[in-house]
Amino acid sequence: MALNFNKIKNLFVVPEEEYGTNADITEKKEVTEPQKQTSPVSPVSPIQKPTSQANAGKGEVNGKIFESLTQAIAKANLPGEDYLEFMEALMAMKDLPLDDKLKIQTVLATLSAKGLTIQKIEESASYYLEVLNNEKKKFYEALKMQTEGQIVGKQQEIALIEKEMEMKAEQIKSLTQEINDAKAHADKVRETISGAEDKIKKTEKDFSHTFDLVANQITNNVAKVQELNIKK
Repeated sequence: MALNFNKIKNLFVVPEEEYGTNADITEKKEVTEPQKQTSPVSPVSPIQKPTSQANAGKGEVNGKIFESLTQAIAKANLPGEDYLEFMEALMAMKDLPLDDKLKIQTVLATLSAKGLTIQKIEESASYYLEVLNNEKKKFYEALKMQTEGQIVGKQQEIALIEKEMEMKAEQIKSLTQEINDAKAHADKVRETISGAEDKIKKTEKDFSHTFDLVANQITNNVAKVQELNIKK
């Protein structure tokens, strides 16, 4: 049976120190607190933590982006047993006092009766990584449009304002007040651009960091499975 979105979301571990500070990237507290008691991992914490100076230069896990990526995987969920069902069974054993190799062997032995093989895990993991890469492509297409809309247009506006300022500077002293008004307008537009640039850069960093978190966990888990196959 195909996994639902919440189960798929819980297959990815988000370290507590990676939680963002933006209010709109956290889930509602009344929803996440019960999940902490029943789910193997809680993907997004309702607790907001301040961003330290050490983390200021890199992205952080963005709850909306995380949900978007995992939602894409959920929508593309293949029928039957594959990487997702394998990881769900593996995470169900997380509290057992066994090493990772034995847990993987146990899950493989159990799910092999339903047709799961190492090859299916590898192929489905590659498929889900491709789903993530498609989301990455769409993100950067949207980012490009947003940049052109919010930055390029504003830069052109500044160029026009500065040209107007140069023309007015050549006029008589009675135009001094008009020139000052135009300069104030240009400064205001610069402020708008600065805010837009910061927001876009922040969104890009958050996406890259969240994408790496999700994709690397898939890659690392498949590597563990492949290591078993090599040692056989």
